[in-house]
Amino acid sequence: MLRILNIKSIREMNHPTFKSVNWSMLIIGIALIIGAHYASEDAKGLLIFIGAVFAAINGGMIAYRSFVTKRVEQLLQHGQLIQAKFQQVEINTSIQVNGASPFRVVAQWHDTRNNEVRVYKSANLWFNPAQFVEDRTIPVYVDLNNPTKYHMDLSFLPKVTGLA
Repeated sequence: MLRILNIKSIREMNHPTFKSVNWSMLIIGIALIIGAHYASEDAKGLLIFIGAVFAAINGGMIAYRSFVTKRVEQLLQHGQLIQAKFQQVEINTSIQVNGASPFRVVAQWHDTRNNEVRVYKSANLWFNPAQFVEDRTIPVYVDLNNPTKYHMDLSFLPKVTGLA
């Protein structure tokens, strides 16, 4: 979801290894579809199906990564920068990878024009950022036309190394 992405997750999605695997699998999918033309009648359907699955999944991932990157860049350039007050670090129990759930930063901002409190949540983080965000304001870029679209900038967090 766009509104909860942070710059670190975008950097991870744009990691050269991740991108080259996606492009390789897309090319393999297209090659299987093209190769089906030269295959026997029995194998054509299977090759087209497998090729379409490879191409659709990896093409979708490439398109999504491009869309998200452009959307965040647009928010960074044209969004209203606000300083939201840190509230808490929560565990996102709706996701589990190898039995572990990621953390999210929760911050809020009082919109005095409309007398509304807006709550913002970060993207998933695979380390507990509490010690780095407590007693801080968190920069959030908000789309003025649609305040539900935002980008919480957590680029000040340290880089995580050593995760297996």
